[in-house]
Amino acid sequence: MRFSNPDAILQAALDAERTGDHETARTLCHRLLENAPAGRQAPAAHDALARLLVGQDMAAAADHSLAAWRLIPTDRTHRSNLWQLLTHLGEAGDIARFQGRGDCVGLVALGNALRRDGQALRAERAYRRALDLYPEVSFTLSRLACLCAEQHRLEEADALFLDAAGRHGGRDAVTRTSPTFLRSLREAPPPAGIRATIQEGAGVAARPLVVYACCDAVYARKFLPTMVRSIVEDSGLDCAIALHLVNPDAEAEAVVATLAAAHGADRFIVLREAIDLSPLGGDAKTYYACSRFLVLPDLLVRWQKPVLMLDVDLLAIRDLNPLLTTSAHSDLGMMSHALKRLDIWSLLYADVLHIRPTTGALRFLDLTRRYIRHFLDRGLPVWFLDQAALAAVHLAGFTTEAPPRLTVYPADIHSSTVMVDREGRYWTDDSAYFYSVRATGGGQHAVQRLKRRAGTTAEVKPG
Repeated sequence: MRFSNPDAILQAALDAERTGDHETARTLCHRLLENAPAGRQAPAAHDALARLLVGQDMAAAADHSLAAWRLIPTDRTHRSNLWQLLTHLGEAGDIARFQGRGDCVGLVALGNALRRDGQALRAERAYRRALDLYPEVSFTLSRLACLCAEQHRLEEADALFLDAAGRHGGRDAVTRTSPTFLRSLREAPPPAGIRATIQEGAGVAARPLVVYACCDAVYARKFLPTMVRSIVEDSGLDCAIALHLVNPDAEAEAVVATLAAAHGADRFIVLREAIDLSPLGGDAKTYYACSRFLVLPDLLVRWQKPVLMLDVDLLAIRDLNPLLTTSAHSDLGMMSHALKRLDIWSLLYADVLHIRPTTGALRFLDLTRRYIRHFLDRGLPVWFLDQAALAAVHLAGFTTEAPPRLTVYPADIHSSTVMVDREGRYWTDDSAYFYSVRATGGGQHAVQRLKRRAGTTAEVKPG
């Protein structure tokens, strides 16, 4: 394949990438960069190479992502890609690989690897060396800030997050770990609530638990039928089911009506929220994730019973009572993942929350709501705002008083495998409690076909 026009070479590379011919795509991108390393096509070539390499060598992908960002530092996509790669590269077993590298990617990767290996002091030295040598690469501030937060150096972490926010924005702009900041939120006037109607079935009061999920109209159509079916048939829970619909359309309403007819209207609670999200544009998904936290404290007071709040794309794949028993004497139960704590935004997950109607839970959730509302009101609907809020409240919200009692669920409450047959019967592993369609990246195309759990993946015979 011979091209003399750089634009033609770039287009051929992108076409090859789209068709899965990654070898040709890499060859063409490298040819472009060899001939014109600072040419007009170079940022796109580096960006393509980062995509092509990320599954094989994240550090090499980060090298190209950094090069793309250096060429066009104002490009939001390049900035976001580089932030993500520098955040996640570097496993505990990679220390020897990155030891001795003096470039920015190598130093950040070494810092991440050392942190994952439990060598926090050496990790901090690697991050600070990266900042000294490459002060223009502000993304390293995030890595150092998360390390300080992990060590409860909360004011120091907060200052680093503020510096990072001022220089590159993104997720760092909605992350605060200062106890003083959290205290100011608690002492401020109550935040605005949401505008919603509520319709409660006649049998709700008799149920000892409420399962609560929130979504927009699109997710209602895509995920609610299988999620509700799994709660009714597989969870083993005696519960009311609360569905919080943000801007429901006629199709979403039809889904809810069908579910009520199939599973008994008396057990359903339906909240309908109307809000103009057009100013948020593509960031409206952040509001869909956060809206539940804006109303949750009020619902807990209204119902005065435990609430199990779930992401709408979750399926209950076996009896949930043993899981809820583990958090029955805490104020809240939620999931964490120790290896993900390199990122403060993954300290506590927002997909499964078991909340008891206690003073401790209300204090936690009220402060979470205030945190989220603070940033939404300032025009910062940044994805992961809800988990940044949970982490900040957990770390810095109760430094001068007894914190709420928290049960931490392990990450393997989620299954990563689902297999579906032609009849819509599905198999999952039996050691987990939930299957997360989006988080695991599998099965989303088939979720509407899921009808009934047939067994475990161990029962599926080869061939």
